Amino acid sequence: MQQNTIGPGSAVKFDSDAGPQTGTVHEIKTDITNGAKVALVRVAGTLDGAPWRVPVNELSHAEAA
Repeated sequence: MQQNTIGPGSAVKFDSDAGPQTGTVHEIKTDITNGAKVALVRVAGTLDGAPWRVPVNELSHAEAA
């Protein structure tokens, strides 16, 4: 069984210091310090709309609303 790749527009969920979060991937970049893939995730109602930087390997697919 093949799992869909997480990319721009994907609905995702992840754990943070503030608890479980869900959002939408805005963009995926490569961290220049270590080469890891980092997603910019927009989480409704948090951080004045600023995207969260979350390592892609910490994301999982969320059910689309």
